[in-house]
Amino acid sequence: MRTLKIIFALSFLLSLTGFAQKGRGHGHGGGRGYHHNKVVLVKRSMYRPKKVIVFHPVWRPTFGYNRRWVFFPKHNLYWDNWRNHYVYWNGVVWVSQPSAPPVVINVNLEKEKHYELNEKEDDDDDVYKGNDTHKTEYKPE
Repeated sequence: MRTLKIIFALSFLLSLTGFAQKGRGHGHGGGRGYHHNKVVLVKRSMYRPKKVIVFHPVWRPTFGYNRRWVFFPKHNLYWDNWRNHYVYWNGVVWVSQPSAPPVVINVNLEKEKHYELNEKEDDDDDVYKGNDTHKTEYKPE
């Protein structure tokens, strides 16, 4: 709640700054355009690390990953580098857990075809909502 109040206060101050500049004539005449200040609020996951790091998952510790989500299309499985969790469909619901799901318990994931998802999906805690798109975009070989 306190963070929300701070964001609203900052956006209010920024809007006042824009009006004050307009009143002083900034950005008018001489071919210069007037630019409005915009406040963009970004929804960030509570699991996002404080610093940018390279991830070395338990199933491939010698390789570095930069993105949060790694998708295994053959098993319709996600790996969450931020939480060190597997996310998979169990036939009824999506499950997130730190231990390997039964479908890959005896599979060497290091050798399986996998893809890092786009950076824009890093803050998406419910990445499985785009599963239909992921299955068509990243087809198993």
